[in-house]
Amino acid sequence: MASKRQSGGSQWLRYVALPLGTLALVVALRLFVLLPFRVQTRAIEPKLREGSWAFALQGKTPRIGDIVLFEIAKVTGNKERQMRAVARVVALPGDSVELRDGVLWVNAHPQRDYRLRRTHESYALRLPREGGVYPISPLSLVAYRTALIEEERLGLVRDRKEHLGTNPATWIEALRRNPYRTFYRDYYWVLVDDPSEAPDSRHLGIIPSDAIEGIVFFSF
Repeated sequence: MASKRQSGGSQWLRYVALPLGTLALVVALRLFVLLPFRVQTRAIEPKLREGSWAFALQGKTPRIGDIVLFEIAKVTGNKERQMRAVARVVALPGDSVELRDGVLWVNAHPQRDYRLRRTHESYALRLPREGGVYPISPLSLVAYRTALIEEERLGLVRDRKEHLGTNPATWIEALRRNPYRTFYRDYYWVLVDDPSEAPDSRHLGIIPSDAIEGIVFFSF
């Protein structure tokens, strides 16, 4: 027959230690590995259905085709707009991106553009790598604009000759003198399947790596 001490130890393990250990594991997974969230858009249906729950895996570098969860405020700098969004990665830091005649080209290869209809819109740019120097043209400025403002606001620009300030109205003369700018973060190009449902790089521009919270790997 088990002694009272053994019985008490067993009960402590069952009702105290095990639940606390489980809770600690859940908290650790939540803080360092998994990020649960509710899908609130139809932008990537049927892959992610509106109203479903999903998990994002933190700490991994996104690859082409990954669906990522990102924070819009870290893209735009607007802290009042604390919203998360999901989109599919179609181009990585260092890749060239061009929209021509309604077709998206990545590194000179045509891609599915995830559009509902063709458009006369056009853009052409290279996605910056951290520390890379890139020319800014009228076609790329729209996509680069928010990133340039944020890097200025965050104090990342180290060379005074490259300071543009946070008012784009004053940029024209500076870019005429020197169209090359150093970028201090890695950037991605992300698209949704239905752009009428949620913003993506066509609305927000290039997406900095520190705005990406995780790679979506499971939903239910």
